[in-house]
Amino acid sequence: MIVLVDVILYVAVQLKKNPELVSPENIVKLVSSNPIIAVFQFVVLYLLKGISMVFPSAILNIAAGMVFEFPFSALVSGLGIFAEYIALYVVGRFLGKDIVEEFKQKYLIVNKIDSIQNHNSFFTFFIIRIMGVVSYDMASIYLGASGVEFGGFIMGSMCGAALNIIIDGLVGKYIFNPLSWQLWVVVIIRGAVIA
Repeated sequence: MIVLVDVILYVAVQLKKNPELVSPENIVKLVSSNPIIAVFQFVVLYLLKGISMVFPSAILNIAAGMVFEFPFSALVSGLGIFAEYIALYVVGRFLGKDIVEEFKQKYLIVNKIDSIQNHNSFFTFFIIRIMGVVSYDMASIYLGASGVEFGGFIMGSMCGAALNIIIDGLVGKYIFNPLSWQLWVVVIIRGAVIA
């Protein structure tokens, strides 16, 4: 466990000092050309990303789109994000309810989420993911700590993340041809989702 924490801290410090390391192009250079190994590497990268909270999932989603053919790239990203959400949910469960109160004091939006999550948990988690109102990583930890039911959490989270996974994977697929109409359609859709 200490080694894992040390690795995560080392990666986080290096990425903070050298943010240019976190680009889809550099991630592609790090990933094996063997597709089976590359899938495992992406899952580990998603886990490291989630625990270190240093860069957005979009970078890994785009890199997956550059490495794998679509729609397989979306499956790889989905698998990585699924593992990331589970790990962070478990971290939240381990941290317990004290972290919930800390989040409520630090982030005003958390109070609103906390009050509505009991009414429709699937919809709440879906909206958190699709709207991006709270960091995905912090949201997973918070939701685990607040004791929400795991099934609703993971289903709502994955459904909410699906649109970003697909869009980012398509950006990765078409990024090598910047004049293609497909890339610009995907970029416009990405802009609409962010807005």
